[in-house]
Amino acid sequence: MIDLRAMFGLESTTLSASVKEKLAKHYKTIHVSTDQMFAALMLLQWVGGVALALFITPLTWIGAESQLHPHVMMAVLGGGLLAAMPVLMTIFRPGTLATRMVIACSQVLFSSLLIHLSGGRIETHFHVFGSLAFLAAYRDPRLFPPATLIVAADHLVRGVWWPQSVFGIVTASEWRWLEHAAWVLFENAFLLIIIMQSRKIMLELAIHTDRLEQRESELENAIQEADRANRTKSKFLANMSHEIRTPLNGILGFTEVLIRDRQNIDDEEMEEHLHTIRRSGKHLLTLINDVLDLSKIEAGQMSIQSVLCSPHQIISDTVSVLRVTAAEKGINLDYRWDSPVPDTIKTDPYRLKQLLLNIVGNAVKFTDQGSVLIVSRIVETDSNANLHMEVRDTGIGIAQDKLDAIFKPFVQADDSVTRKYGGTGLGLAISKKIAEALGGNLTVVSRLGQGTVFSIDIAAGEISHPVEERELQHHPGADIKGKTTQSHDLHHLSILVVDDGDTNRKLLRLLLERGGAKVRLAENGEVAVELALQVPFDAILMDMQMPVMDGYSATTRLRERGYQGEIIALTAHAMSGDREKCMQAGCSGYLSKPVDADELYRLLGNLNLKPQDSTSKSSSVEHRESERSEPAVIHSVLPTNDDEIREIVLEFLDTLENKVVEMQLAWDAGDMDALSQLAHWLKGSAGTVGFNCFTAPASELEKVAKVGDTFQASGPLKTICDLKRRVVL
Repeated sequence: MIDLRAMFGLESTTLSASVKEKLAKHYKTIHVSTDQMFAALMLLQWVGGVALALFITPLTWIGAESQLHPHVMMAVLGGGLLAAMPVLMTIFRPGTLATRMVIACSQVLFSSLLIHLSGGRIETHFHVFGSLAFLAAYRDPRLFPPATLIVAADHLVRGVWWPQSVFGIVTASEWRWLEHAAWVLFENAFLLIIIMQSRKIMLELAIHTDRLEQRESELENAIQEADRANRTKSKFLANMSHEIRTPLNGILGFTEVLIRDRQNIDDEEMEEHLHTIRRSGKHLLTLINDVLDLSKIEAGQMSIQSVLCSPHQIISDTVSVLRVTAAEKGINLDYRWDSPVPDTIKTDPYRLKQLLLNIVGNAVKFTDQGSVLIVSRIVETDSNANLHMEVRDTGIGIAQDKLDAIFKPFVQADDSVTRKYGGTGLGLAISKKIAEALGGNLTVVSRLGQGTVFSIDIAAGEISHPVEERELQHHPGADIKGKTTQSHDLHHLSILVVDDGDTNRKLLRLLLERGGAKVRLAENGEVAVELALQVPFDAILMDMQMPVMDGYSATTRLRERGYQGEIIALTAHAMSGDREKCMQAGCSGYLSKPVDADELYRLLGNLNLKPQDSTSKSSSVEHRESERSEPAVIHSVLPTNDDEIREIVLEFLDTLENKVVEMQLAWDAGDMDALSQLAHWLKGSAGTVGFNCFTAPASELEKVAKVGDTFQASGPLKTICDLKRRVVL
């Protein structure tokens, strides 16, 4: 096939399948209709040939007399034979190349027959040119070579052996046929130009039509997508309105009750109402964070940091957070490993925990009886390693036709406002994006009424050596955290609270002073810098968004002037990426607004227990300790009133006594390898049984022991020994 696009300067890209299909259909229509035209023409020419044989042939071949000529039988039989094949091909194989070739050959042979019947009269030769012009209606250049060869061969053969039948004379020049062939070629040249122009127009029309249809299809799809988006938006607004109003009603309603009837409310009712307000506020904050998080993800601003972290600890923390909710519903929440547990993997711990909280929380929410189980394993290949986690529940399940839709924003398997379980339909969409950002995927398999399995795969990056079996012992319930966090002793801490909001300053001051801390206030960063450079503070709680001078600028200025104290960022921008921005400014800690009192106490409590580096801080700690009649005792955060949990904690305390002695002996002997292994055990085990205060010094001790720094190991080892003496059941 001739390359029309190249011939006529059209773009050289390959034709699309739809354009080819349109061209093929157009050509098919032309070929079939032209076949039918030629079938009728053949029959008409047959009749014309017989008439010519009856009335013209006798006069041409005999002279003035008119009588039945033998050529009549030639016209009847020859013409019938020439017409029969094209007609049959048109009936049984319309539009095919074979049919066109048969018609082309038959048509020029009809011209030869008519020329013969007319005795080679010059007028009949024009039938050849007419036949070729009719064949151009096919717009197929391939038909002209065989037709032209037949005409030239006919004139050559008959011009030599029977010139009267083709030229009308008894003798003729042997080169006469070339003249006729030249005129045929001359006509072919013009016909081919016309055909090519016609084919070019057809091609451009097909391309244009295809583009119009594509745009029409795109427009139709866009309209349908807009309609779907509009319906989804309406459903989302209805759902979000319901979800926001529910906690707001709780907050406003119970606040109104406390304001109006506080004289008639006993302590138990007061506590219940306050807990309701707190839960409603946290629920409202979760909704807002989900919307903001999704908007950040959709805008392509979700930042992922890749650091070494413990997957076992992340899973354990997730179960700790959600097990109380599961227990309230009467279902079991637990986890297990189906492979050796890696000490660390390289991923984003914040996003991984967010992903797990979403998926496991979703499973707990939709499970009314039975259990939720997290099954994890490391899948290693020659080129990489993945962390595979399955969250299996025995809940209500998801219909098969809804499985794909649940990962779309604002979409739920049940999107009616009056549905039983609530939710905005954002959690799974966010989780899917997080899993993909962590180098993996999130999939789901479910059966309605039987349960659901969410499969999480993320890239594990660098995997450290597996934890030894003695460290992998899993005590069901060993990671439970109670409804209330152990209070921390903040006595002797001097804290500067920097916030432009008067209400925020008052609230933070109240919380800190109840913990025993001494508090100073500053309304902006400029005042905070002046105070911090004049008065020594153990910690500064720094709001990051303030007038005059914001927290970022104030922190940077303090660090530039040599301030070494703790600066804890307070920000309402509670998303991954904002934490890094605060740390880059010089902050040493991070709290999101609204401030969680338990998290505030935990952070400052750990600060109060941390070993101090500078001489001034060490003397300050010694001074504080000397002021105490006796050191504050340390309890496990686990509910040790439970007999089984109490037994586990006791077992740890017995082991701890021996391990600390082994640490001291290893340090005395300079055996840093043994000291590193013992510190590693303490780092992983203490937090599991609720003694988180050991995690930081044990981690520091492991790090310095690995590099063989005996001098630096003495500090964290002393801290561990001091903490051990204060630990009680």
